[in-house]
This record gives sequence, structure tokens and C-alpha cells, in this order.
Amino acid sequence: MNIPVESGNLTKTPDYGLFITVDQFMKSLTQFLFFIYLLTAHFLCFNPVHAKDIPPVFETLVKRLQMDGMDEQYLQDLFTRPELKLMPQPVAKSLVRKEANLNYAQFLEKDSVDRAISCLKTHMKILKKMESHFSVSAPVVVAILSIETLCGTYTGRFDTLNILVTQTLSLEPGVYPQVYDRIPVDERLDLTPQEIKKRLARKSIRAYRELKALIIYVRDQDIDPFSVKGSIEGAIGLPQFLPSNIKRYGWDGNGDGKIDLFQPGDAIPSIASYLKAYNWREDNNYTRKKEIILAYNPSDYYATTVLKLAERLADYWH
Repeated sequence: MNIPVESGNLTKTPDYGLFITVDQFMKSLTQFLFFIYLLTAHFLCFNPVHAKDIPPVFETLVKRLQMDGMDEQYLQDLFTRPELKLMPQPVAKSLVRKEANLNYAQFLEKDSVDRAISCLKTHMKILKKMESHFSVSAPVVVAILSIETLCGTYTGRFDTLNILVTQTLSLEPGVYPQVYDRIPVDERLDLTPQEIKKRLARKSIRAYRELKALIIYVRDQDIDPFSVKGSIEGAIGLPQFLPSNIKRYGWDGNGDGKIDLFQPGDAIPSIASYLKAYNWREDNNYTRKKEIILAYNPSDYYATTVLKLAERLADYWH
């Protein structure tokens, strides 16, 4: 008869000649359980959707970004961040924002001109290097800096990623009512629903392009996407570039291998790079210079003010 023989911690099964101690059994069980733990952790790591789902309002956008070739894992991490949120209030405000109501005259007042003169002196070395390379005058670049961000002292307070995501989704059924309800009543009465949707459609098309550019930029530059603050329209940095313009015109002026538009060493030559790309020449006539400034910001008030301020600054630049 084949009868198992027990002796202390030893169990023998004569049919197979196999000896397993209790200690060995417990060790094997521990190893097995640890393996299951590692397998589960691995599965959750590489399949994060099972760990934390993307909020439904963003699902369609994420799929669209994936179809455009964006990294699935990066998007998964990005769109499950707690900082991600819709911003219907500023999007509604930007919808009825009128350029004619902006106070461009303030940039020609004494305090503003003095600040711009100080900017000329502070960044003299960078500006001279920029002039030498691009043949764009320092006064016009500083004039743009002054009007865009008060010479870098105010670059915007809005979460750029959230602004662009909200603009992109602004016509979605779950987002449109939030934007519509936040349009000031007086302004809403002057617009038909069709006109509101038409404006949002234009913003949505542009915002999706800029959102893709922003995601690529922060990923490649290893920047926390939620650390980037900018304007109500999604422009960022000292020169207030839209994200898609960074790759086209951004310039690594300080040679550190990155383009950081929040640093004067990169921001100043990036403005010059932009103007040069539109064939800026110092001997261009006034009309041609204004056309180029309008390419930077399509506002007649803006372009006129830039050139007036640059003319005043020229007296302080030798």
C-alpha cells in the first residue's frame, strides 16, 4: 500500500518520491502571492484606464488626439490629472471681447514709456545680439514686449491647457450650455445663437491646433503642462506666442537647448525671429512695417501703438 509517511516537518508521497517541507510550502506560497502582486501592479501601470478613468467629457477629445498620433500613455496621465478642468467663464468672456474697447493709449503714457526705456537698458546685451543676428531693431521688439506683457511683468494668469481644452470642446453638448450661460446678458442679447456658435466654432478649430502644439511643447521640453499660465486666448510667455508659433519662430537665444518664452534670453530673439520671417527690414516703409506687426497681432490699434512706441524708444537706443 502506498501510505504517506509523515515525519516531523517532512511529508512524503511515495508515488512520486516528492518531499516538501512546511517551510518550503510556505515559501512557495509567499513567492506565488508576490508574483500575483507584481503582475497586478504591472497591469495597472501599463493599463492606467483600469486604475483611473478619463472623465467622460474629455473622452472624445482624447481619442481624437490619439488618432492624430499623440502618445496614449501621456494623454492618459494628462487627462486624469486633478488640475484638469473646464473654464467656461473666461471662454465666454473672450467670446465677446472687443479689441476697440482695449486701452492702447496707456502704453504711450509716461510711466509705460519709462518702463520700456528701462527694459531697453536692462536687456541691452540680449538686444544687441538680437539686432546683429536678425537685423530687427531693439525699439520695435521692446515695444511689442511692453504692450504684450508690460515688459514681462504680466504674462497671464489662466491655465493655458484648461483654456485650450475648454475652447476645443465649447460646442459639445456638455460644455456649450456652461459657456452660453456665462456670456453677459447684455452681450448675449446682441448675438443670435447662430452667431455664438459660429464664433465658438472658429475658436474650437484654432484651439485644437494650439492644444496639440502645447502638449507636444511641454512634453518635449519636460515642462509640467499645468505650470504654464497665459492669456485668455491661450497665448504664453513674454512675447505671448500661441503654442503653434513656438516651433515655427521660437529661438534658443541663451543656447541651453530649450526654448523658454518666459526667459528674456529666448523671448527677445523669438520676437525678432517672428518679424524676420515676415520679411521685416529697417528700411521698409511705414505701411509695410504695419502689415508685419498686424501679422503678429491682427489689430490696427495694436500695430499703430507698437510703431508709435518704437519711434519714441528709438531716441534712447544707440
